[in-house]
Amino acid sequence: MARLMGQRSFSETFSEKKVFKTYLLANKEVLILFLMGLTAIECPDGICHSHHGGHAVDRTTMQQKLKGHGREWCERLAERIYEMSVDTFSQTVMPSLHSSGWQRRHLDWEFKLKENGSEPDEALVEGIINATESFLRSSEVHRLFIQELVQGTFAEATENTLQAKAVRKIIEKELLEMLKSQKEDLLNRIAEELASETNGNFETAKRAANDGLIEIERLLLNHTEAI
Repeated sequence: MARLMGQRSFSETFSEKKVFKTYLLANKEVLILFLMGLTAIECPDGICHSHHGGHAVDRTTMQQKLKGHGREWCERLAERIYEMSVDTFSQTVMPSLHSSGWQRRHLDWEFKLKENGSEPDEALVEGIINATESFLRSSEVHRLFIQELVQGTFAEATENTLQAKAVRKIIEKELLEMLKSQKEDLLNRIAEELASETNGNFETAKRAANDGLIEIERLLLNHTEAI
């Protein structure tokens, strides 16, 4: 998921989520640039392998097979496997994560939870574990993952390196330059959109807009490294 979401996912603070949504409303095509990061196969030297190894299939054969199945079939397959994976995680992994034994082995030493022994720390641990499951079950994460995976798989099979180069140039030469040259106007426009969320405090809204813009720039840079 790291390539899908950049180095880390957006936090749940209103500033980043609101700014990102506001920016995408004005620049819907930007969303397309976050595709192609994931793939079910890797095809070095014309031979396609299951991601991280496994089966070996000629690229042409794989390309023909994907074309025969079509994107809708591949999306339904990926959706079913994703749903099964999340259900398995919830049924088999979640109970272990919540057990005190697992937390002692993996968290107590590093984060000194046992020494602190405080209920707030325990609440944070439980909350983060529950949030992880909620994240995986999120319909938006589910949709983006399937879209990214299928798009990346078809791109890998067709070896469309020209498209990847085009994405890098659009990000580096156009989008980042545009964000830099129009930064002040963009921040002011977004701050006005956020003003109602800050009781009319324009400076607070503008700081939130700036934080969101920095996050978007970092995600764009991360994406150029991922493709």
